[in-house]
Amino acid sequence: MALSLRLSERCAAAGEHREALRHYQRYHLLYAQQMEQRLSAQAASLDPALLDPDTGLASRLALQTQLPQMLQRAQASAAGLCMARIELDALQPAKGLPAEIRTAVLRELGGLLRANSRSKDLAAAEPGGQMTLVISDVELAMARSICERLRRAVQNHGWARLHAPLRVSLSIGLTALRHGDDERLLSARADGGLASARRDGGNCVRSGA
Repeated sequence: MALSLRLSERCAAAGEHREALRHYQRYHLLYAQQMEQRLSAQAASLDPALLDPDTGLASRLALQTQLPQMLQRAQASAAGLCMARIELDALQPAKGLPAEIRTAVLRELGGLLRANSRSKDLAAAEPGGQMTLVISDVELAMARSICERLRRAVQNHGWARLHAPLRVSLSIGLTALRHGDDERLLSARADGGLASARRDGGNCVRSGA
C-alpha cells in the first residue's frame, strides 16, 4: 500500500500524471480493503446486537452501556476523556446520486472512523446518521488533533471509486470531560460544538461551550 503511494508521488513529481493517478487509485483501493478487513475482525468479536448494520460501528445501545463506565474510569483516575459528535455533511453533488451511494459512504465512513481511533476508544453510530467518538485518556488539544486527522482522512479519501464526482466531508463537535459531568452534560456540549460546526459551513471541528 505504501509503495503505491510512493510511486504515485514520484510519477506526479516527474509529470507522469496518468501513471500517478493509476498508482493513487491503487493506493486507495488497498486502503479501503485494509479498513474493511480491520472492521470485519473487530465486528466479529462483538455481539451483533451491539453493532450498527449500516456502518459496522457500535450501536446506540452499546454507547449507552459503555459510556457510563468510561466516565467513571476517567473521573476515578483523573485521566482525560473527550467526546466528539460527528455528522456527515450533505454529499456533493447533491443531485443525481444513486440511493445506494449513501449506504456505501456510511460503510466506508465507519471504517475510516475505526482506522483513525484506538481500541480503547468507542466509536458508535447514532440514529439519524450521526456518530459519536468517545476518546479515552486524552485532553482537549490532543482530541482536537485526532478529530482533525479524521476530518482530513474523510475529505481526502478516494470517494471517486464509489461515484466519480463524489465529495464527502464531516462536521464535528468536540468537548472534554469536566468535573461533575454526567452523560447528559457531556453529550449536550458535544452537540453544541456540532451545531457550531454546521453554522460555520461544515467540514470543520468546533468545541462546545
